[in-house]
Amino acid sequence: MTPSKAAFFALGLIPVAALAQQSPGREALKRACTGDYMQHCSEYTPGGPEVEACFKANLKKLTPACSAAITAYKQEQRATRRVSEAR
Repeated sequence: MTPSKAAFFALGLIPVAALAQQSPGREALKRACTGDYMQHCSEYTPGGPEVEACFKANLKKLTPACSAAITAYKQEQRATRRVSEAR
């Protein structure tokens, strides 16, 4: 597994099925948050709930780019769910 994929699993933000999809939000997370994961939360097992908790606990320490990417990704996921539910 590449370090960037490991970081996204670790972020707890990307489900396994989403790896097959190419979304702008996922790419933004990849670019913006890998360093933050490595700096603040890499001691936690990728994909575990501890990583999401770590990011929340370190929210003020995250780079502005990572914080913005997380917010955008969450908004994208909510919009995707709404479209799926409307079908």
